[in-house]
Parts: sequence; structure tokens; C-alpha cells
Amino acid sequence: MQGRHLVADIFYDIYYKRLTELGNDRGLGRAGTMHNALSKFIEASDIKDLWKPLPTPSRHSETKATAVDGGVRELELRDGSAIIIARAIAVNNTGEQPIKDVVVNWVPVFTPAIKWVLLSYVEGEVALRAIERGKYDFLLLDGSLYAKITALIHELILTKGFLDLYYIPEVIRALENLYNVLDRARELGVNVIFMSKDSKLKIYKDYILFKALKEIILSDVPFVNINKELLDILNRGIDWYSVVWIRNYRNKLIALAKNYNGSHRDLIRVGIRMALSQSISDMMLLEELIRMQGVRVGITRKLLIGAMDAYLNHKSLIQIDNLLKFIRDRIEDSAGLRTVDDYGNLNIDEELGIVRRALTEFPRILMMYVKFHDNDAPMAVEIPYYDWPLFNHSVPWKLFYDKIDISEHLALLMDMYRDPIHYNKLLWLAHEYANFGEDQFLEYTMAAVNKLRIQTKRRFGMAFNIDLSPQSEDAQE
Repeated sequence: MQGRHLVADIFYDIYYKRLTELGNDRGLGRAGTMHNALSKFIEASDIKDLWKPLPTPSRHSETKATAVDGGVRELELRDGSAIIIARAIAVNNTGEQPIKDVVVNWVPVFTPAIKWVLLSYVEGEVALRAIERGKYDFLLLDGSLYAKITALIHELILTKGFLDLYYIPEVIRALENLYNVLDRARELGVNVIFMSKDSKLKIYKDYILFKALKEIILSDVPFVNINKELLDILNRGIDWYSVVWIRNYRNKLIALAKNYNGSHRDLIRVGIRMALSQSISDMMLLEELIRMQGVRVGITRKLLIGAMDAYLNHKSLIQIDNLLKFIRDRIEDSAGLRTVDDYGNLNIDEELGIVRRALTEFPRILMMYVKFHDNDAPMAVEIPYYDWPLFNHSVPWKLFYDKIDISEHLALLMDMYRDPIHYNKLLWLAHEYANFGEDQFLEYTMAAVNKLRIQTKRRFGMAFNIDLSPQSEDAQE
């Protein structure tokens, strides 16, 4: 078996030249311009008290916690099918043995969606086993709870790719697993915390900017005419995430920026530009706010969020019965495709019942950002809030909700923080175990090729400069 070899890099001089050109390009300086514009808008609005100092941590060395993270890779085969390898591990601070599992699935057609769906599934399985076997106070999970549940719902109703239809049952299993983890944790008295180390969300940004836009425009009354349609756009900007993804609303916001003639017209244009910009995330806005407040470390006010997805609201799919009609169609389509490829039969009513239960009872989410070090970026923290379901219409989809005491959650997170890389010592450790290195993946690939006698796509052999034709196990090195 021929191994990998290094080829001289004959491109680096060109790369370095392009890098120098990029450094001289004013485009990279636009971020500073954005910061200045953002500062002006923030100064004119009533949002400067969003950050609060971190409380003095109370040490709870006896707090028992487990953390789960996973990794996933795909091995594409010559016939267009693939083997998905997803694994997850739960580590802890109690000295117990880690709990781990690996899912190895053959899928008749490869689509990127099946990777993260199976990863979500195995992470849920491991999390469930961990909290049921150990007596933990906290369960730490990597990523955004809101992003996970919304992505799963979208996968059930949006045809992003025709091939995704194959895997609707796997999406439903992942949704059920996510719900079961939260529900079982509640029964066992385990506090669940989701942490996003590199969040790209714009939830706080939308809520803050659209509230400020509304306040500034209303302050121009009676000097400008404020019609119901304009207020409707602003209110939906506050309540939904995100109106800028809906073409009709995006065009109306652009028209407002062009035509607004109130005394704050320049400020309104800046605010709309900030709202429309997809390069400004929660983190950028919140870092500007904390800089203006002169706070080195801190925690934001807590935002309680529900089914605020703009697409679901725009299409009236926040009524669960309406949503289930869309999902039924997708399950039926999936059943037809899977039958053709002998990939298993589906009980459509049973699948729909699983979705109905999960969506009806799925909790709301309490969200906040924390900054533990002055040289670190804010991290998103999300906690399930069981008193109100995600799809409950009785309260706004977004609402500052500061009365919930999360002092124990914060104490644990502060105790486990080391530096920007080791942002949480347990989640970092779980990531180190679960993430696939290239050499490790090559080992998994060779085992699959030889054990299952399969032919991989040519690119895999080229990537490693290895003949990946099946060999007898005795011939393996």
C-alpha cells in the first residue's frame, strides 16, 4: 500500500502577493465603518444597558456535570451511495467512564443533510444514556438549541434538495431524540445548557435594531405620517427572525430607507442598513455595546424566544396543524422514494404522531450571551424554558425575561472557563475525543473498504495517495 507523499508548494509566492493586495484593499476596513455607524445608532436608542456585570462566582466544586459533543464524516462510494460515520461522547467531572457510541449507516444517495441529522441523532442518544446512568446536575451540549430545532423543522418542510426527501424519517428520529433529551432531563432534575462557541446568529441584532428603529420613527410623530403598513414591518422585524430573509419585507425596508423624510432620516438609513447587512451578527453588535459601556466581561439580558422563524410565520405555519399538513406531504414523498430503493417502509401516521408530540411540547428557549474574558468574544448560551411551549402564542416570540435565576448555571460555566480555546473544559474535552482527525478517518475508511468490500470514489484515494481498492484483512498494514 503506497503512502502519502508531499508535493512542493509552487503557489505560495502568488498567494502571498494576493494576500498583500487584500491587505491594501479598503474592503477589509469596512468593518470599522460599520462599527462607527453602529455606535451612532446605539447612542440614539435606549439599548445601552443590555450588558450586565458578571456576578461574583460561588464555587460549587461538588456540582456534577456531563458534556456531549460529536463528530461526523462521510465515505462516498462509486455508485453514488455513501457510508456515514457519526460518533459522540459524553465526558464528565465525576470520574465516571465516558459514554460513547458510533453510528455507521449506509445511505443509498448522499446528501449533506444526512450528515448533521445523524450527528444530531447520535449526540442525543449518548446524552440520554449519560443522564439516565449518572446522577448529574448539568448536561452541557455543543451548539445552538434554537438553530437545531429550527433546522430540523425546515428539513421537514423545505425541499432544499430532492435527495433530502429520502431521509425524512431520520430527521424525525433526530427531532424526537432532541425532544426526549430535554424532556428526560426535566424529569431527572438535570439542568441543560447549550453553548455556541462561534455563533453567527442575528437574533439579538434583529430584536434590538428593529425596536430602536420603531422608537426613533415614532419620536418623529406628528411631523411624519406613520402608516399601519410601516408599523407592521417594524413589529414583524421585532418579533420574527428574520424579516430580511423575506423578499417582500426586504424590499419595503429598502424603500423606507430611500423615502423616509423625518428629522432622523440619516439615522433611520443607518439602522436599516445595519438590519439588512448579513455581515453584522449578534456578536458584532454586542461587542460594540460592551465596548461602549466600558465593561470587560459580562452577561446580556436574557431573551426568551419561541417559534419566531420568519418563514414559518410568513406562511402561517406556526399553527401546528398547518405545519403537520406540509410535513405529511414530505413523509409520503419519502416513503415512495425509500420503497423504490428497498430502504424500509414507513407508517405515515406513526411518523406524524411523533412530530406532533415533539413540536406541541417542545419548550421555549432562554437565550443570553456571556463574555468571560476581555480578549474573548461573547458566547451564546441557551437554556430550555419549560413553562411555555415553543409554539405557544400567548406571549411574543421574543421577550426580555430577566426574572429567571441562572446563577448556578453561570457559576458552573465560569468555573469551567479557561481561555478562548478552552472555553469550557468539559465541552472542549468531548470535542477533542469526538472530532475526526485525517489520519483517524483514513483508518476508518480502510477498515470499511476491506471489511465491506466496497469501492470508494476516486477522490478519496487521490486525497491520501493510497489505493483504496479492497484488500484482504491479512494484507492490511
